[in-house]
Amino acid sequence: MTAIQYIALAAVAFCICGLSTFFFKIVRLGKPKDLSEKSGDVAKGVVYSNTEAMMPQNKESAYLHLPEYAAGILFHIGSFVSLLIFVLSFFPFFNRWIGGTDRIHYLIALLPLAGCICGYILLCRRYLNKEMRAWSTIDDYLANFLTSTFQLMTLLFLLFPTTKAVVVIYYIACCLLFCYMPFGKLRHVVYYFAARYHLGFFYGWRNVWPPKKS
Repeated sequence: MTAIQYIALAAVAFCICGLSTFFFKIVRLGKPKDLSEKSGDVAKGVVYSNTEAMMPQNKESAYLHLPEYAAGILFHIGSFVSLLIFVLSFFPFFNRWIGGTDRIHYLIALLPLAGCICGYILLCRRYLNKEMRAWSTIDDYLANFLTSTFQLMTLLFLLFPTTKAVVVIYYIACCLLFCYMPFGKLRHVVYYFAARYHLGFFYGWRNVWPPKKS
């Protein structure tokens, strides 16, 4: 491994330690306690919370902003694919594959491409929309920018895997993202699961989720 890869791994270790702190805090809180009489199925509520409840028609206002909802989906898919590529970048077989004459991996590059485009569009929209700008914080902009740039550099890494400058800047972008993750809204990678579980528990216990079909 190269020196920049060791630095990137150190950033990942720092990120994992930081996020683990929040994870163990959540675990220590234990399961939700509800003093009302149980009338539903908690398990079904939790399943619904992580599946159908995430669809735009079941959200409070997402159905009114379908283009933005779709952009958010692509943004997250691009993020997950970019994280997978980061992990694979430490394996020689993967680097030989993307550095070879076979260009199939260019198809994979379309996902971080779509992700970073959607991310930058959402970033610009947040700033240009007066209402969104009013309730946005520096963290909102920085988290979006770092994630979008991470995907952009993943795209360039896939297209130019043998260009030293690209590789170095790619791992620098990774380091910045991982070092920032425990401090801003990006730590929702941990809180998301707890939040959806608590919602499913609350509404499942009260027999609200899954909703009854009329």
